[in-house]
Amino acid sequence: MSTSNHPGSGTSPRDAASRYPGTEYHRDAQPLSVPADTHRPYAQPAGQWHYVPAGPEDAQRQQQAASSSETSLVLGILGVTVLPILAPFALWQATKAEKLGGRATAGKVLGWVGLVLLILMVLWFVFFFAIWGFAMNEFMQQSRSSV
Repeated sequence: MSTSNHPGSGTSPRDAASRYPGTEYHRDAQPLSVPADTHRPYAQPAGQWHYVPAGPEDAQRQQQAASSSETSLVLGILGVTVLPILAPFALWQATKAEKLGGRATAGKVLGWVGLVLLILMVLWFVFFFAIWGFAMNEFMQQSRSSV
């Protein structure tokens, strides 16, 4: 008679032990643990993996890429919130970071948004000064004709 709470309930605990090597069983034949890698034998172990530079040139390139990524992010934020004139510089730093192998997606997106805001601001100023110039011209013509 084989009664077990183990997956594949038609087998005895002894058969399950042969199927899952390294599985420990208690006296009453209940499984205590199943190895973590039985369902994913090629999985990487848990933990954080970081890029380790191969040499000093790689370390310097990685540091420059990180610095350019951070600079593009700061310039992008400033370009969107305070000074849109900084947006092209954010794009320049983001491109530099990507050429060095870093990621600067946020800086690039903020740079493009800031560039659009800069273009809209320039168009608004051109429109404003054109209207102001037209209004001043009309005012000057009316003041000459009334004299």
